[in-house]
Amino acid sequence: MLGHWRTLYAIHDVDDLVSLDIPWWTYGAIDVVQEHLQSLGGRARVFEFGSGASTVWLARRSAEVHSVEHDESYARIMRRVLVEADAMDMVDLHEVPPTRSAHPQVRSGRPGDDGLDFAGYVDTLAQVGGSFDVICVDGRARVDCALAALKHLAPEGILVWDDSQRPRYASGIRRTALKVHRFHGFAPSLPYPRETALLTHR
Repeated sequence: MLGHWRTLYAIHDVDDLVSLDIPWWTYGAIDVVQEHLQSLGGRARVFEFGSGASTVWLARRSAEVHSVEHDESYARIMRRVLVEADAMDMVDLHEVPPTRSAHPQVRSGRPGDDGLDFAGYVDTLAQVGGSFDVICVDGRARVDCALAALKHLAPEGILVWDDSQRPRYASGIRRTALKVHRFHGFAPSLPYPRETALLTHR
């Protein structure tokens, strides 16, 4: 728990979390994903919806990481972070902003995202293609991202769904028909508990 108290100084500080070598998921979920990556001996192929400290953490434990980011300013921050972490060779950072639309195909449930279409963002996974040992859903339009991930999740793969305690995700989690492992508890940099769900093929 002492280590957790140190992370409280890193709230919303991607540089500090990178220096601590920890992603922004609940601790139980981190342990399971780390064991999975270790079992693959550094050969894992990873895709992320939403970049951050987890991008560097995954790059240090995998062979290939693709991360899609919708926010232009944060993408600039992440490019700097990846350079400073010497992780650019391991990570392909895709910047795919939403488009304005009166009738969005893919909506985000986040307040303030009305009139934005995240179809291109979600489709980045299909554009990269292939199967992935870990797929992280921690950005916008999470239900659509998770459903798009189904055909790309390796047979023994793990889909990481962060903030899975939010009521708006409940039906989407059920729609995946994957087995759900919920990890409720503390996460780095937050003084209150939350949840990360790990979804796997049955």
